[in-house]
Amino acid sequence: MKVLIIGTYLPRQCGIATFTHDLYKSLIANGQEVDVLAMIDQSEHNHPKEVKYKLLREERQAYKEAAAWINAQKYDACILQHEFGIFDGDAGNYILELINELEVPLISNLHTVLEKPSVDELAVIQKIAAKSDKITVMTKRAITMLNQVYHVPFHMIQVIPHGIPNFKISAQEAKEELGLEDKTVMLSFGLLGRNKGYEVAIDAVSQVKHDNFVYIILGATHPNVLLAEGESYKNSLMQQAADLGLNGKVLFVNKYASDKLLQTYLKACDIYVTPYPNENQISSGTLTFALGAGAAVLSTPYWYAVDLLAEGKGKLFDFNNANQLALSINQLLEDPLHMASYREKALAYGKTITWKNIGKKQIALIHTIIGKRPISKSKNIIKDLKNQILPMGMKLISQRSIVNN
Repeated sequence: MKVLIIGTYLPRQCGIATFTHDLYKSLIANGQEVDVLAMIDQSEHNHPKEVKYKLLREERQAYKEAAAWINAQKYDACILQHEFGIFDGDAGNYILELINELEVPLISNLHTVLEKPSVDELAVIQKIAAKSDKITVMTKRAITMLNQVYHVPFHMIQVIPHGIPNFKISAQEAKEELGLEDKTVMLSFGLLGRNKGYEVAIDAVSQVKHDNFVYIILGATHPNVLLAEGESYKNSLMQQAADLGLNGKVLFVNKYASDKLLQTYLKACDIYVTPYPNENQISSGTLTFALGAGAAVLSTPYWYAVDLLAEGKGKLFDFNNANQLALSINQLLEDPLHMASYREKALAYGKTITWKNIGKKQIALIHTIIGKRPISKSKNIIKDLKNQILPMGMKLISQRSIVNN
């Protein structure tokens, strides 16, 4: 089976690019032939060999050309990673130019499902759903919202959870490698921006009196934030920690973490916190990874966290409530058995959502779709005619959009 994944991709530093790469590896690990079509801007170069086609996001005609290329490759299925900001046009509607021309089965994985979409956002999701063989989401809540808000039939939607890496390092080894052997570590990870709520976590840390406790914020400033305002947000967090007398208790690791480095920090942490200030977040790779690493997770009740941390896999605290977070941290530090119960449940769940297992779920879905989508004899004839004509038309495709093998 030959599969194409569409999304942003490495070396871009963003969550969707990392997700696309992890999904690619999960399908390869399960014996599938997989290529990637990377959404790019003018500055992106040096993609890995699995990227067979590069689509410049702001060129509308290029989306149709990309569809022609996809159809010519005879893929068995195409998996679209959808986030509004990846694609150009009103609410990213340029992607419709591609999928409207697509002749292969399409699975659309939605990373954002808005409860109150704009008119354009609503229309784009509805049109994507109409052209897709299946819509995949990462939580049950997203299924309900797609049905109630976007009127997508339930039978069109399936949950495939966010995957986690297969951790190759123990907690003890990770702490030793990072020089944190004698510390109880709380961690937050992700590209820095003002929508992360880290200032709330720093306020909470000022109320934690345990001597061996340390809070680490791992991650560089988001590239888009860096362009717009430089390091002003990170600098404000550092100043806040200094003003509260937390030097040595709040540590900033200003790196875009590689897979290996991220796994090391996640295994080294005892507590993981996501203090996000907004409810309407339907997925979070960082929260999923932390759960899979076996951390005791504390989070604000955004949609994804409410679903993921159900059944005692973690604990929620109110938005922008530093006092409540501090109380939860102190309770975990003072009751090791309570912390251990969260960690054990997190580890048990993590074993079910390793990326290899997620790859198996994705492959099973593709086989189901292919089995329900027979191609009639007349369609085969049309496709054969197109395949004869297409090589001539392909010459018109911009050479910068095609990656030579």
